[in-house]
Amino acid sequence: MRRFLMMLIVAAAIPYLTTLAWTGRPEGVQTAPDAPSPEFAVRAAEKKIITERNGRELAVPAEEFLIGALAAQIPPQYGPETLRAQAVLTRTYIYREMDGRPEIEEEALDIDVLSRAQMERLWGSGDFAETYAKFGSAVADTAGIAVTYGGEFIEPFFCRAASGKTRSRGEEYPYLKQTDSPGDTEADGFLGTDLWTADRLAARIGSIPGSVSVSPDSLPEEIQIAERDGAGYVLRIQIGGKTYTGEEVQAALDLQSACYSFDEYEGKIRVTTKGIGHGYGFSQAGANALERDGYGWRDLLNYYFQNVEIENIL
Repeated sequence: MRRFLMMLIVAAAIPYLTTLAWTGRPEGVQTAPDAPSPEFAVRAAEKKIITERNGRELAVPAEEFLIGALAAQIPPQYGPETLRAQAVLTRTYIYREMDGRPEIEEEALDIDVLSRAQMERLWGSGDFAETYAKFGSAVADTAGIAVTYGGEFIEPFFCRAASGKTRSRGEEYPYLKQTDSPGDTEADGFLGTDLWTADRLAARIGSIPGSVSVSPDSLPEEIQIAERDGAGYVLRIQIGGKTYTGEEVQAALDLQSACYSFDEYEGKIRVTTKGIGHGYGFSQAGANALERDGYGWRDLLNYYFQNVEIENIL
C-alpha cells in the first residue's frame, strides 16, 4: 500500500472496501472568485503527470489523470456531489505535491490510479461506460478547483467513514476540527469485530517495535485504554507494562480504525472497531448522507474543513 493512501484511508484504501447541528458552511468561509490567485505559479490547464505505459513515457493532463485516481478512492454509487467533493480533494493533493511545477512524475505522487482494464474488471464491462462517465463528470464539473487555507493547498485528509465524529488534529492543521458525522454508520463495514485468542493477540502485540512481552494469561485484563480523543479514537493504550499509541496497536492488529475497544467474549478477546480509516477530514460516507439532505459539493467541503477557501486555479 502506498504512503498516501495509507495516510488517508488506511483499511479503506482498497476500492469499495467491505472504505452537529446541520448548519452547512461555517461562518467566515468564502468561495474564491473565478480568477486564479497569483500565488499559484502554473495554471491548472498546463499541469501534466508524467507516466510510463508499455515502455512509453507520456505527459498526461492532470485533469485526465484525475479520473483514474478518483475511481480508486471512492465507490461510484455515492452521490454526484460527494464524488465532486472527492475530486476536488484529490486534485488538491496533486497540486500540493506539484508545488507550483508544471509536471510531476506519477511515482512521486504515491497515489493509486485505476487503468481502464482495472475499471472494467471492477465495475463490469456492461456498467463501465456509465460509471466512467460519473467520475468524468465529477472531474469536469470541478475543473481546476482546489482547497486552500492561508494561501496554501491543504493536506486533504479523507476516509471512508469516521466514527460518527471526525477528528481534530491540533494547531498544525487548523482546518481539521472535530465535526459530527452521523452518516458514517451507513458505510458498509462501519462496525467491525475481530475475535482473538490470547496467544495470538500477545504475539501480535509483541511484534510492535520496542514492545514489552505480555503473558497471554494476563489478557484481556492488562489491556487498558489510557486516553481517547473527542471522537473516540484511541490515543494511548497500556498493555502489560508498556504504553503504545492507538495507531501502533491498530497497525499490529490490522484493524480498520483506531476507534476500538476490547472485551472478553466466549473465551476469546473481541476487538470492536468503529469507522473505516483514520477519521480525519472528509468522511465519504458522512458526506453521502449529507448530500441527501441537500448539501452541494462546496457545502460538503466547507462542512468537513473549517475556514478554508475553494479556489479556481484555472
